[in-house]
Amino acid sequence: MKPERKLLKGFTLIELLIVIAIILILIAIALPNFLEAQIRAKVTRAKGEIRTLGIAMEAYFLDWNYYPSETEGDIFNRGRNGAGHRWLTSPIAYITSVPFDPFAGTSQNGELRTYESGGIEVGAFPCPACMATWVIYSSGPNESSEPSLRSADPHFSRDGSNQVVSYSATNGTRSAGVIHWYGGDGFWIGVGLGSANRAQYNASRPQADLGLIVDGLFYLHQLPPRIK
Repeated sequence: MKPERKLLKGFTLIELLIVIAIILILIAIALPNFLEAQIRAKVTRAKGEIRTLGIAMEAYFLDWNYYPSETEGDIFNRGRNGAGHRWLTSPIAYITSVPFDPFAGTSQNGELRTYESGGIEVGAFPCPACMATWVIYSSGPNESSEPSLRSADPHFSRDGSNQVVSYSATNGTRSAGVIHWYGGDGFWIGVGLGSANRAQYNASRPQADLGLIVDGLFYLHQLPPRIK
């Protein structure tokens, strides 16, 4: 008797193509949701770290009676007056380390960039480069929104050109807008001067009262709302 042959069953070409098509459809559905979840996580992280920096700035002021200087994103390539967030780590550790902005990318030297800050400087003894009013910010998911706060004078609007738009996920995860935290002496918000000098301000009123436009609202001598 001839031995019985067992037929080996396998997938046909059509069945393989159907399986591959189903897998590709599932990837197409899942990948955008995964990327959106990553962005939401970065936004949450940025808001939390900016809030922590803002609280540390206020704690620093309570101890020293002035705020640190501005901070550039490539903080480790800057001198003391361009690395104010490093003041928060030493000699008293208001924060354990300077956090990096998840949306800022890297500097020309390939180093991760930190959150930036700027404002109106005291311009007088004992700390001319220290800020009287400041803002800490991240460009958020949309880099095109960055110029609205990357400015030497983020505390006022010049001819309405420096209008700040706040990031809001309700307009879409990748919507334009910056994540920001304003702090310090609210009197200098909207004042178009290079330093917080009361005598100079009194002599230049009302021309110095330019205002600051945030989300379409006009602010003068008042801090804009902080991130939530």
